[in-house]
Amino acid sequence: MARNQQVKRRHQALTRTELARGNRVAAAVALQRMHSHMTTVSIAIYMAEDNTPNAELLSHLGWMLGIGAEIAAQVQPGTPDAKRLHAALRTVIAMSVDGGTWQGSQAPTIDQACNESLALFTTYPSQGLDLITGADWLAARIRDGQARLSDVAGAELYSNSTEGLNQ
Repeated sequence: MARNQQVKRRHQALTRTELARGNRVAAAVALQRMHSHMTTVSIAIYMAEDNTPNAELLSHLGWMLGIGAEIAAQVQPGTPDAKRLHAALRTVIAMSVDGGTWQGSQAPTIDQACNESLALFTTYPSQGLDLITGADWLAARIRDGQARLSDVAGAELYSNSTEGLNQ
């Protein structure tokens, strides 16, 4: 087998997480795309019509908040910030369960939580990259109307101890 074919096959086996982790330019591009996407989503949060189905928006929010809530649970377990992100994620899931209907009154809180999630992802990119697959899964469940509150941690997260949290 030719050398070029061996190299090509080895690169095909790498996941996008592995590629981004091994290449600073790829990681920088991924972070820039996330910032751009977050700007688009932040605008959509405020422009979305209240009390109307918007599974696509909820899916994007679930993806971003899922990553942020999990990073916070790993690096700041039990803190008010971690609990706030988790509550925002559960709010989005609850909207999904209730027919995928966007509640405009939640816009400021959800927008703030998404920006906190983006800040955590920027600060802890390695943890964030590890969480993308799970966030993709959750976002797909939200988009398809299959998400349940049991898909994310429950009230045990709000206890003062870190017992039961993935560490």
